[in-house]
Amino acid sequence: MRGDYTILIVTHNMAQARRASDECIFMLLGKVVERSSTEEMFVTPAHQQTADYIEGRYS
Repeated sequence: MRGDYTILIVTHNMAQARRASDECIFMLLGKVVERSSTEEMFVTPAHQQTADYIEGRYS
């Protein structure tokens, strides 16, 4: 049944986001910074802001 439903999860927990999703949207201060497959975002993020947040460098 996967693919029959869309589930939206909002989290600050990067491990949970990576484990539970096929696609991710990274937002910062109310703006969409990046949208891609989860694997692509966590391995090769397109934006430095995304990489910084994933690696815990954003406060």
